[in-house]
Amino acid sequence: MDKPNIHRHLGRQIDKFLSEETINKSPELSAFIDVINQTYLNYEKDAELFEQSTRLNDKEYSEINLKLKEEIDKRDIFQKKLVEAINQLNVDGKKLKGDDNLFDLIKILNREIEIKKEFQKQLNESKIIAENANEAKSEFLSIMSHEIRTPLNAIIGLVYIMEKENSLQSFQENIEVLKNSAQNLFLLINDILDFNKIEAGKIDIERIPFNLIVLTNQIAKSMQARASENLNKIEVIVPDNFVPNLISDPLRMNQIITNLVSNAIKFTKNGTIKIKLNQLGVFDNLSTFKVEIIDTGIGIEKEKFNTIFEKFSQAETRTSRQFGGTGLGLSITKKLLNLLGTDILVESEIGVGTNFNFTLQLPIDLKFTPVNTNDLHENYKVENLKGLKVLLVEDNLINIKIAHKIMTQWDVEVDLAENGLVGVEKFNAHKYDVILMDLSMPVMDGYEATTIIREKDKLIPIVALTASASFGYLDRALQIGINEYIIKPFNPNELNMKLKKYYRL
Repeated sequence: MDKPNIHRHLGRQIDKFLSEETINKSPELSAFIDVINQTYLNYEKDAELFEQSTRLNDKEYSEINLKLKEEIDKRDIFQKKLVEAINQLNVDGKKLKGDDNLFDLIKILNREIEIKKEFQKQLNESKIIAENANEAKSEFLSIMSHEIRTPLNAIIGLVYIMEKENSLQSFQENIEVLKNSAQNLFLLINDILDFNKIEAGKIDIERIPFNLIVLTNQIAKSMQARASENLNKIEVIVPDNFVPNLISDPLRMNQIITNLVSNAIKFTKNGTIKIKLNQLGVFDNLSTFKVEIIDTGIGIEKEKFNTIFEKFSQAETRTSRQFGGTGLGLSITKKLLNLLGTDILVESEIGVGTNFNFTLQLPIDLKFTPVNTNDLHENYKVENLKGLKVLLVEDNLINIKIAHKIMTQWDVEVDLAENGLVGVEKFNAHKYDVILMDLSMPVMDGYEATTIIREKDKLIPIVALTASASFGYLDRALQIGINEYIIKPFNPNELNMKLKKYYRL
């Protein structure tokens, strides 16, 4: 802004409240000050014209008076513009009128400038927070890419080696590595899907009777092999007075404890992981108890206690590179416990170990209902389903081959349909116990096929076997009559469990 053209009174106010740098950085403010300056200059012109008019004759006075009126009109226009400008800046919502004193308006301007400066500060802070969040997401995607590519690399590489070597010995040596790599990839995808479900509020907590001691022992047993890879041992500590028969969601309880034990195994070498149950009280058919997962691992710095439970985060970036993992496990665990009405606590000391613990109050199962908790674990024993008739509606030849071979091992009678249209035709021509329906297919997709089938038969079980894991697709499927769904890549144990529900001898 050109200082010599600024009115002297306004110049003093600007020097008092605004820096030249602030004005130069804001074209809107500079234009606004020009409007005020023009108003000041107009007032001086008014004074000069009035002074001259007293010394002029009537004719000249009339001419000057006309000019004076024009200048007053201009001043009114500038004042209206000034008020409009202030109203645009004003964040309080209080509108100013054109006849307000201009000196008061200038004071208001100074106040509004301070408010705008505070807004700018808040905007910058929000920008920094957004940038940090974006950086965390980018780091997460980088870690995720690494975690997904690692087992894929093993799978692709070993398949190539086995093809080239083409020997029984090569097959036997590499099949276990292939199995572990595929399982790691499967668990990773499940973590992502579970996190997505929780974020979208799509997880419901079940109320099912289960035995927590049996559940805990099975977790310890199933994870001992992984613990042994780091020369660790797992101990389960349960007091004699512990009430084991509870009612809640055993699948989610299994997931919570498994995540915490898995985390402890990852960060512990040649040590001990303890799963400790402690009865805090029993009152009015409610059991209050504490679960602790204690390790002798590397420990966590206190300033990182909150960070480790945030999504897309781990204690440090190098942690994921050294120990693996996506950083979703603890975030999922915390959110699941929040759904159960509690929270997770952590105690830790660097080089000594870590204690993750939570306290729950659950109803006691007074009927002591026997529950096959093996259904919740990898050592689930698949059942023979001889005589079960299944229509598999699927267009992908590889998926057809895999699903067909798996189900025929259980003596399931499988009929195939390569798209929804053929599936509807076969449904009309034959009788089936269950329909496995892919959702995305050419000619006719699974949504349309299900809708047509439901018009004729409301009861036949239809299970979506799909790679479409977004909630929009799955919600739509449930709304049109799909009973339930299995997400690809599917665990054969899960498919066996689903089909067993519809098996009738």
